[in-house]
Amino acid sequence: MSHAALQTDRPAQHARAGATTTTQRWAVGVLAVSTVLLLAYLALLVAGGWILASGWNVITGGQPATVDVLAILADVAPSLLVGWCTGLAASAVLAGGEALGARTAGLAAGAVGTTAGAAVLALTGIL
Repeated sequence: MSHAALQTDRPAQHARAGATTTTQRWAVGVLAVSTVLLLAYLALLVAGGWILASGWNVITGGQPATVDVLAILADVAPSLLVGWCTGLAASAVLAGGEALGARTAGLAAGAVGTTAGAAVLALTGIL
């Protein structure tokens, strides 16, 4: 087989040097902000639950009401996993393209991951 037969008509597409890491950094930033916002929401939810449970305990005096924080975290963990995995996978896919800049691709990948995580929360009835 000749060397000419191995040549293709179009040049190979290569991502710019550093575009992949820039895209991934922006995606991780968006996902981190989304995670912090989710944890702040959960902290408010737990604080409100403790206030209601304390009030219930004072009023009834019998059966104590508690807030199970570990159960709340176990319910939210799958959405975080889906969101982060989807966001990082999207950043890997979008980093190779030339239609978007590295920052825009990272922001879009983070938004895709955040949306996927929120969809899991909505489908499970937590959100």
